[in-house]
Amino acid sequence: MKRSLYLIIAIALVACHSKPKTPFKILKSVKIKDGAKLDVQVNGRIGKQEMVDIAAYLKSDSTQYNNLQIDYILPGNSYKNKAGVTVYAIAVYHDKSTLAPADTVKDNDNNLLSFEFIGFTAAKAKELLAFDPKDMAGKHVIGKFIDDDTKTISIIYEDKQADNQLYILELDTVGKVVSAIQPIEVTSKGIRKMVVSQQGDYMVLKDSILTMYSSTDYDRPFRSIKQNL
Repeated sequence: MKRSLYLIIAIALVACHSKPKTPFKILKSVKIKDGAKLDVQVNGRIGKQEMVDIAAYLKSDSTQYNNLQIDYILPGNSYKNKAGVTVYAIAVYHDKSTLAPADTVKDNDNNLLSFEFIGFTAAKAKELLAFDPKDMAGKHVIGKFIDDDTKTISIIYEDKQADNQLYILELDTVGKVVSAIQPIEVTSKGIRKMVVSQQGDYMVLKDSILTMYSSTDYDRPFRSIKQNL
């Protein structure tokens, strides 16, 4: 009977720490005071509970750390970007002896942690992607790009009735246009660029990723965003 009970407990513990069904990938690990910070890529704007489950799994595999911070990163980001990567959400386990007031979330192992969305939730992102300014009626949508850093969405249009002229609208969270640009298209070294300022700032759209470049550093990307995410 005791052996059966031990077996049940063992199975329960393994199940508790089994790898979450939600796909994720550890991109980077950095040591911090009494712990570590992990950059974890997820495939989309997954929900809070899914990220807490991933955090619990990583915590169970990192018991040597008193403090563990997990930064969730969306596809399209790159460490080559001058502005670094944009964080979608953060989960933090603090040392149990110094729990913070924000540590109000409990994972499946009854460990307390703090959790915060930095970027837009899936529900809000869906609202942003539904924006369709009337002024652009009849124009072809090339792509929509949500920027969690500037808290805006950029929509690229093509007017097939006007020699394929491009337009880039940037809208805020309520759909108000904060900038409207008619970029100049140039091709340099086989790369199609959309020049968006007199200073020479430009964007490149390739493989569904919009990459921004500053005129102060033409060859190094500033920030990159994946389409429709």
